[in-house]
Amino acid sequence: MTINLYALSPEALADLLISWGEPRFRAKQVREWLYDKRAASFDQMSSLPKGLRDRLQAETTLGVLAPVSEQASYDGTLKRLYRLPDGQMIESVLMPYDDDRRTACISTQAGCAMGCVFCATGQMGFARHLTAAEIFEQAALFARELEAQGER
Repeated sequence: MTINLYALSPEALADLLISWGEPRFRAKQVREWLYDKRAASFDQMSSLPKGLRDRLQAETTLGVLAPVSEQASYDGTLKRLYRLPDGQMIESVLMPYDDDRRTACISTQAGCAMGCVFCATGQMGFARHLTAAEIFEQAALFARELEAQGER
């Protein structure tokens, strides 16, 4: 079983790396790559030793969301469907505005307890609350993509 790095607290990440024989400061470096530089792969983490990058690649993961589908609207709205490790499905939406702003609608639950007849998610029923890591990952994926396009 691989460890989702987004799910680890700073202390848990430090403990993991120390258990691998790495110095404590490596945890700060990894967190900078995850949260400040938004690395999409371990190979991008160039300030880390190759051996550590290889071990991170083998034993951890940079998130757990599996893309299922993507829909783009004429106005630039982008809707993504993801599968979670337990099979639940969630959606994230990125909406553009005329003043060059973007708003991300991020799922915090799998399913919905409201049961609205007009809403597909409501018809699914409530499954569970998402973890902080699952919520963060949705935003991080949009942020990484926007940065690659020179946007915020």
